[in-house]
Amino acid sequence: MKKMVILSGLLLITLSFSFVPPAFSQGSPSRVEKWEKLSEKLNLTEDQKAQWQEIKRSQRERVSGILTPEQQEQAKEKKWRSLNLTDAQKEQMRAIKQETNQQIQGILTPEQQQIWSEMKKNRQKKPVNP
Repeated sequence: MKKMVILSGLLLITLSFSFVPPAFSQGSPSRVEKWEKLSEKLNLTEDQKAQWQEIKRSQRERVSGILTPEQQEQAKEKKWRSLNLTDAQKEQMRAIKQETNQQIQGILTPEQQQIWSEMKKNRQKKPVNP
């Protein structure tokens, strides 16, 4: 009898996990997954990966330097549109983004630059909130 109760409980638990809603079972890709996919598509060398990571780290530091603490919290929560950036902050963000893109282009081969440009174009075509 005791075995039957335990087996029933295990079966119930197993079945409950098989009916997880799609929103939870297929969540959006993590930052790591996105990075792995990107570096694979571009066929980045280990040196390029290290340089890219350093460029992005520097970008994050610079962006943090122009945001207020409240804006930094919202940015962590991916609420970029609600940051209420000042015109000066927007201009600084544009400059940082442009400089970052130039630095990234500088570490890529011509073939990788072409792939990267296509990826950015495709990303811009996608709706922000599907």
